[in-house]
Amino acid sequence: MRRKMIQPLPAALGEAPSARFKRFTKALLTVPKTEIESLEQQVRQLEAEKERIEREIASLKMEMKRKS
Repeated sequence: MRRKMIQPLPAALGEAPSARFKRFTKALLTVPKTEIESLEQQVRQLEAEKERIEREIASLKMEMKRKS
């Protein structure tokens, strides 16, 4: 899964730091909350992927043993 990253906002000529911060917060708030995952969700996804890979490795090992 590829994460969408917000590109850094370039500083405009003569722009105050507070104006740049306001532009940055506005850009952050445009990201839908459904795209933001909690840490628990990320951990569950990684654990599920790990288990799937471990099952696949185990089946491949068994298949190699049968062939030899």
